[in-house]
Amino acid sequence: MKKLPEIVFISILLLFLSLSVSAKPVDAEYLYGSLKSRIYQIQVIDVASDKKSSIGSGFMISEKGLIATNYHVISGVIHSPEKYRIEYLDYEGRKGNLELVDIDIVHDLAIVHGDLDDIPPLEISVQKMSKGAHIYSLGNPHDLGMTIIEGTYNGLLEKSLYEKILFSGALNPGMSGGPALDNKGKVIGVNVSTAGNDLSFLVPARYLSELLQNLKDSSEPVDFTERVEQQLFNNQQEYMGKLLKNEWGSMNLGGLVLPAELDDYFKCWGKTDENKDQLYNHSYSACSSPDSIYISSDFDTGEIDFRYDWFDADKLNTLQFYTRYSSKFEGSFSTNSATKEDVTNYKCNTGFVSLQDKDWKVALCARNYKDFTRLYDLSLTMALVSEYDRGIVINLNASGIAKDMLFQFVRRFMGDIDWQN
Repeated sequence: MKKLPEIVFISILLLFLSLSVSAKPVDAEYLYGSLKSRIYQIQVIDVASDKKSSIGSGFMISEKGLIATNYHVISGVIHSPEKYRIEYLDYEGRKGNLELVDIDIVHDLAIVHGDLDDIPPLEISVQKMSKGAHIYSLGNPHDLGMTIIEGTYNGLLEKSLYEKILFSGALNPGMSGGPALDNKGKVIGVNVSTAGNDLSFLVPARYLSELLQNLKDSSEPVDFTERVEQQLFNNQQEYMGKLLKNEWGSMNLGGLVLPAELDDYFKCWGKTDENKDQLYNHSYSACSSPDSIYISSDFDTGEIDFRYDWFDADKLNTLQFYTRYSSKFEGSFSTNSATKEDVTNYKCNTGFVSLQDKDWKVALCARNYKDFTRLYDLSLTMALVSEYDRGIVINLNASGIAKDMLFQFVRRFMGDIDWQN
């Protein structure tokens, strides 16, 4: 075999070294310096005072002046367009008006438009990443100026109804809607929330890519109230339909077999009271879905939770026990703090039913969403009344459900209650 001439060998070696250098991951300083002109503070302005009402972040996704941010950053403009408007603030302090173009309320995304033509957009990547990869989040925390946070990609959050990227970095208020980048400067997620202690969450970039594509495919003007209702309705049809087809988990409490984990993202826990002065025994278990959808600052939806409280007489006679037990039948309504502007009052039907040859007192209550009239909040309360020295009170709440799904869910839930053996 002939030996390569020394000059050829050196040339090949230099070429290899140059390729290795070019493939080296970029650092935070480089990303910030090269991309800061494409990232903005998003400001919701109170029209009456002409002052900031809320802030977030956003980034350029189209040469036609389209900017991505979070739905929750700009939601006030949808619910009260007469009170608020949207502005951007760039890294050099320039301001301008923005117009809301489209939303994805389920994944907390929004696209706005400004007079910012010919600014290069950030590239969106939907390629799968490896756990442990370095990623970089940019935004404007606490109105302190543009910041870059270096952290680690930890994959999609397990046991969650909605896909989220788990990010080991400290997102702070004001960074919502900013981009999270890989080491090539491509958007792999959108900042959305934090649980503190360097534990944060990102919306996967594929949902932003889908929203942008839907926008390109449609030229119809958007009625945002209708868009919110349709997206919420479609979402609950999908996840409730899946729940109703699932094989539900179960738990034993007292002498009963009860529904437990309705899907793998439900979390359940329990406890027995240890108060020795109490004249009856009490144990409880509770389950809930950890995910909800933000509608406005005081209005979330899409949650399901239920609780079982088991009582049996210890040192009480039948009359004493029943008096105390019956006081527990008070109902437990939806935990979301929607106001009278958002929802109607609960309407309830109360009666007695027989399940597995046992008698129950049941109250079924529902309230309607005023702007999204196909959706309801549900409250179901049940109490066993055919026993004299023991009983159970069941409280079930679910929010943002269509009427047909509501009744199917209640029938399935009650039908899964049984006695051991």
